[in-house]
Amino acid sequence: MTFRTVLALVLAGIAGSFAYALAAALFVDGELVLLATNPKFHLVGIFFVLPAPVVYRFLPGAWGAALALLLMTLLPALASKLGGETMLAWHVLLALTFVYALTALVVYRLVAGPRRKSGLPLRD
Repeated sequence: MTFRTVLALVLAGIAGSFAYALAAALFVDGELVLLATNPKFHLVGIFFVLPAPVVYRFLPGAWGAALALLLMTLLPALASKLGGETMLAWHVLLALTFVYALTALVVYRLVAGPRRKSGLPLRD
């Protein structure tokens, strides 16, 4: 894994969890904005972005993005519900994790940059 990929994963996880916290504060309860200051919450956000490079490696393009978006929406929601960490209804939780997933995926793709099929430099 390259430094750029690691940086993309870390920034994507933090940005996604920050977006989740802002959306939760806006639509659920204003006090949930405190999630944005919790380092453990950001670590969980980084953890759920980890499958993105693997998905893109085996399924590039729009299908890879769709699968990554689906995984990054469903897995945190399932973990949160099964872990007993949230009392939110499923539809609210899925909406919030979708905000997380979409933000994290966009940041990951922006930082990771275009994929190279070989070791050759990209054409200008």
